[in-house]
Amino acid sequence: MDQKLKGKVALITGGGRGIGKAVALAYAQEGARVAICARTESEIEQAAAEIRGRKAECAGWTCDVSSEEPVKEMVAQVQKKFGRIDVLVNNAGVMTRPVPMTELDVKKWDYTIAVNLRGPFLVTQAALPGMIQQKGGSIINVSSMIGRTGYANFIAYSASKWGLEGFTQTLAAEVGSSNIRVNSVDPGVVATKVSGYQGSKPESVTEVFVFLASDAAKKITGKMLSASGWKTQVK
Repeated sequence: MDQKLKGKVALITGGGRGIGKAVALAYAQEGARVAICARTESEIEQAAAEIRGRKAECAGWTCDVSSEEPVKEMVAQVQKKFGRIDVLVNNAGVMTRPVPMTELDVKKWDYTIAVNLRGPFLVTQAALPGMIQQKGGSIINVSSMIGRTGYANFIAYSASKWGLEGFTQTLAAEVGSSNIRVNSVDPGVVATKVSGYQGSKPESVTEVFVFLASDAAKKITGKMLSASGWKTQVK
């Protein structure tokens, strides 16, 4: 069976559990060498061991994606170990308890924006020069339906994901000439810590991530795809 990602190196943030871990395992199955990062060391170690159990090369780092210097150091270490980064999945994200805007603590607003929007900016900014130099890459930002439609009482999460959609569109226009693709994915309601473990299994949404990382998606950029309907969206 042909492996769709053979020879590629993928960096996945928030790779210790949930969607990030599921995507990392799917990429490993398709032949990619995988780098994962998250804030919790025990989760990273467990996920990396599971990925290696699939006979795939994997390394993990603890990193807070909202902190500039740790992000730069983590990306530099990934590039040193693997030699390149072909695929970046900006998956790390948080969502605080839904409350009316008048009751939202400013610290929770700052925290949500820091992880969900500043994080993808910092990791992408660190990884991008290497992609530009190698004249190719795929950046996949994990968004949300709440980043495309307004939902009451989710003001911080919604703003962060609407911002991420703007980030995706703008960066796609900016780096297209370097053969770098930038797309976002709405995974839907998936059973992760963010959703209170309600929804579909993380493994059920990985197909679109494999597609966007593969050469089959070489003409797809600036798209906002959903995990459930992406096949019709790329026709």
